[in-house]
Formats: sequence, C-alpha cells, structure tokens
Amino acid sequence: MHGEHHETRAGSAAAVAIDLTKLDPATIDELDEATARGALDQLGDRAPAARVALRAARLAHHQGDDADARGLLARAASAADEHDVHAQLTALGKELAESPVDGSIAVLLPLSGRYAAIGGELRTAIELVPDVKWRFLDTRGEPDGAAAAVDAAVRAGAVAILGPVGTREAVAAAREAAVHDVPIALLAPADGADPSAGVFRLVTSPADEGRAVAELAQSDSFGSVAVFAPRDDIGQEAADAFVAEAKRRGLSVTGEGTYDPTGGDLEPDVKTFLNLVPAKNPRLAEHLAADKLGRKHALQTFSPDIPFSLLYVPDRYDRAALVAAFLPYFNVELRTQEFPDQAKLTKKHGGHMPQVVQLVGGAGWHHPSLPVRGGDAVQGALILDVFPGDLGGDVAQQLEAAFQQKTGRPPSSAAAEAFDAATMVAKARATTRAQTRANLARARLDDGACGPASMDVDGEVLRAPTILEVSGDSLVVAP
Repeated sequence: MHGEHHETRAGSAAAVAIDLTKLDPATIDELDEATARGALDQLGDRAPAARVALRAARLAHHQGDDADARGLLARAASAADEHDVHAQLTALGKELAESPVDGSIAVLLPLSGRYAAIGGELRTAIELVPDVKWRFLDTRGEPDGAAAAVDAAVRAGAVAILGPVGTREAVAAAREAAVHDVPIALLAPADGADPSAGVFRLVTSPADEGRAVAELAQSDSFGSVAVFAPRDDIGQEAADAFVAEAKRRGLSVTGEGTYDPTGGDLEPDVKTFLNLVPAKNPRLAEHLAADKLGRKHALQTFSPDIPFSLLYVPDRYDRAALVAAFLPYFNVELRTQEFPDQAKLTKKHGGHMPQVVQLVGGAGWHHPSLPVRGGDAVQGALILDVFPGDLGGDVAQQLEAAFQQKTGRPPSSAAAEAFDAATMVAKARATTRAQTRANLARARLDDGACGPASMDVDGEVLRAPTILEVSGDSLVVAP
C-alpha cells in the first residue's frame, strides 16, 4: 500500500547497527530497507549517505511509498557524496515526481465501435453523479485503445481513472495505469485487482454471483446443490465459483452440467444432465421398454432420480426460461409454492415423494418478461441481482427515474453498478493521486443504487445482492 510510514520505519531502522567501514557500492546495493535506514542514522551527512539514501529510496519506491522515497532523496541532497550519485538521484527524482492533476476523473468507455451501445448507457449513468468533472475517453472497445486512453488521461491531469468495461481492455488499462502510478477503478466484471498498484474493481463478476448463490443455498439449508450452465466464459466462471464456494461451505454438489447456448435444441443436454439417457440409466431403459404408448409418453411418465434440492442456472432470462420449461416436462418437481401438496406428488410419482427443486438464477434472469416466458416453471424461482431496480431503496428509485427520463428506458444492472462506482470514486477523489489511491483502498458506500458497498482488502468491491422471487406475472423482493 502507498502511504506515509516514516515514523514506523525509522523507529525499526534505528535499532539496526552495521559496520560503516564495509559500505562499498556493491554492499550498499544489497542492503535491505531496515539496514539502509540504520546506516543513514549512523552516517548523518557523511559519505556514503547519499548512496545509501538512494538505495533506501529505490526500495521505498518499489514498495509503493513514493512520498517516503521523495523524502529520502531530499535527505541525500545534503550528503557529502551527493555528487557521486547525482545522476541516479536526478533520474529517480523525475520518476517519482507527481505529475500535475486538475481534479478531473477520466472515464474510459467504448464510445465507438461494436460496444458503443453499452458505452453510451454507462456514460449516461455516470453523468448522473453530480459535482464531478468527468473526462470521457473512447477506448473503441480495444486493448490498445484503452492503453492510449490511460496515457491521454495522465497527460490531461486526471486524478483517477474509472473504467474500462471489457476484460481485455481492463488488463491493458490497468498495466498502463500502474506504470503511471494513477489509480484506476475497473468496470470490467472479472475477478482481479491489485490495490498496492492502485488497481481496483468496482463491479461484481459472474464468480461473485456464483459465490453468492452458494451462500444463499447454505443460509436456506439446501444441503445438496447443482449447477446447469451455458458453455461460454461467463457461464463457466459463475459455475466454477459456485461449485468451489458450495464445497467450501460444506454443501454436497450432486450435479454439474452444461448446455450449448448457441444451439436451438437444448433437449439432449438437459437429458444428459438429468441422467435420462437409457444407455446409462437401466431403470429408465426398463421403463421405456414397458411403456406401450411410445418413447415420448414414457419419458413424460418416468420419475427421475434427482439428487439435488437447489439448481443454479447462470444464464440470461430467455434461455433460462427454456431450460426451466424442460424440467417439469421431464417430471422434475420444482418448488413453485412454499408448501407443495405432498400427497398429490407422492401419487404422481408412483408412491414415493420426489425431490422438490428450488430454481435459482442470477442477474441475467432479472427481466420483466421472465414470468411470461417461463410460465409455471419459473414460479417461485429466486433471482440474485445487485440492482433491484424500482424494488430497491431511495437511491435505486432515483436512479431509475433519472435514467428513464434521459433515455426512455430503465437502467441495466451494469449501468447501476457504474453509477455506484462513479459515486465511490468521486467520494475518494483528493488533490493528489496518491491520496486518491489511499482513499479508494478504504472506500465505502453506505447507500447506493445497488445497496451498500465497501472495498475489501484485495481491492474488489463487496456488496450483498438483492434476492427476488417470481410471483405471478411479477418479480418481488423475496421475504
């Protein structure tokens, strides 16, 4: 972490005593920080104090404490051997010099190219944060565009950077920002930050969602869980995080499956996931052979063995509705009401009570058309989303109204998270980049559009999602 640590370091260094007669250039270049500071305390302004101060300053700079490093360079200026290392001191001084800032916050977004629509939506949300000089820079949705935008932000004097939104852009921008020592708050939904380098992540990721679903499963006593995810990067990230967190919490992961999100026929993948392939399920094969009304009827009357009580489907609402519809078609009993009719279910399944499954989706399920698309299959389904829309508190409702007035449509979860991220960066803004970075490392938002948020020790935002439930034709906040 960057910061002022002079008293602590000096105090620990004072106890370090060394033989000053052995301080040749090669030895000095091998000193650790505590030993270098101890040597400085003994040397005062005598040679080789400048060379030792240069070594200590380089170590402080490496650890991110540029303010301390500048103090050590100032101390070297009065040392007897300053002329011997003058060139090195000057070069390091230029590297440590804080470039002038104008208090603006640069925002890196894809304002042109194929991702311009999302860039425009996030810009609208960010501009709703008042009393900030925003400097919008176009990344074109490309890594080289993001790196160039960082350079432009630094030259313009921005005290901090917000964005970009794409994962590849974010990696390139973070590297360039770290080189220039300017704090950057990423809007890319992927795990990874480095607060010591001034790199923070202010939006949730698919992995965050997966972990939150596992936490929900444990808190609601669903001991056996499963995940059925699309075969794409986002689905895989959410599924992997869900499985890892569920196991960490002591839950039994009894089902893992994937399906092709680009194909038109989900049925083969659903059958494989539910173990409805006769060649691998002798009981099903026997049932098919005994049913005289044909294979389709046999599948619809077969009572499958379902080993999980909660099923997580991390996909968007339209495909999730299709997946959900297949489950009751294959006689999977879904928890569509709080107290299912056990006698009726037992009779339907040939005398045994089947496993009733709770469906859970993430932010992709949060769409007003889901209840209509999914019908009875999604009734009672739970949805975890960081942005509850008009079901949220005052800030969420205010954002919804202001965004709707500007665009004619409600904000997405991504827009709401960008609004909260902009609010956090605006609150952290200081007169220097170093202080802004320090403020970001301990940033918090007591009330945002997506609820309270805070920065964890890894430089990633922490927030609890809202749990919604499908009820009739609407989504409501779950009790």
